Amino acid sequence: MSRAVLPFLALGVALGGWAAIASWRGIAGQDGLVVLGLLPLLVVLHVSQLLLASLAWRALLPASRPRVLLLWRLRIIREGVDSLLPVAQIGGEVVGARLLARHVPAATAGASVVVDLAVELLTQVAFLGIGLLALASLSGRTPDAHWLILAGAALTLLAGPLIAMRLGVLRGIEALLRGIARRAPSLAGASLDGLHAAASATWRRREGLAAGIALHLPAWGLGSIETWLVLYALGHSVTPGQALVIESLGMAGRSAGFAIPAAIGVQEAGFVLAAATIGLGPGPAIALSVIKRLREVLVGLIGLGLWRMKSA
Repeated sequence: MSRAVLPFLALGVALGGWAAIASWRGIAGQDGLVVLGLLPLLVVLHVSQLLLASLAWRALLPASRPRVLLLWRLRIIREGVDSLLPVAQIGGEVVGARLLARHVPAATAGASVVVDLAVELLTQVAFLGIGLLALASLSGRTPDAHWLILAGAALTLLAGPLIAMRLGVLRGIEALLRGIARRAPSLAGASLDGLHAAASATWRRREGLAAGIALHLPAWGLGSIETWLVLYALGHSVTPGQALVIESLGMAGRSAGFAIPAAIGVQEAGFVLAAATIGLGPGPAIALSVIKRLREVLVGLIGLGLWRMKSA
């Protein structure tokens, strides 16, 4: 990790901490101390989500796979880069692929990350669908038009990576990197020849895909437990089904802001809208988002610390 990153990291943590503290005042009241006491548990819960995601990532790799512990560390690093550095929410995936390339061929590492992202998106769409069904069950009626439009948009997002691969985008990336290597020989190591072929081979491993889907879905579900715990500590006794609705819709909103570093503002708006579907006001929804941000900062710092150790 370059020292040039450190000022951005310090700025990100400072601004994130300031925003979280400023938002927390007047929102959580005395219950805020209870929720802050939950932070260690929330960190453990989220790291457990990342363990499941790491197992899903490992299932996509060929037979000669790195150890789970290595991929778990890399998955936490991916989270830290995406959460705390001024990059779109794919910067961590680039870093993860580069670090994994120390253990497997570069094309295999890159392909595994690309397919892992697509599988994660696929399971998020499924999780969103489960949330919409839960919303329909809680309200006693079928979702109205704007929720069906949201589901359609999510399906469109899912189709994006698959269509891009079919259109040969990965071949284009290979060609671009070869051109960069020709113009700057010092960057020749950046070549990813075979990326498209490796990604296609990964897609053809049906057992790996099935395992990845089976592991990512419960990982999304653990987020609902976090939402339920935070809201309960704030004095809002939501049911597990309501927590599922808030988490599925709120995280879909966050994913929609993938081009914005850490989805700043988008996540908060997503949780406010999601909470409104079950009759919960904006105050608890913003408090929920703030505590998720605080947990995000803590896990992100762990991830960047691991990155620094890997780069030392």
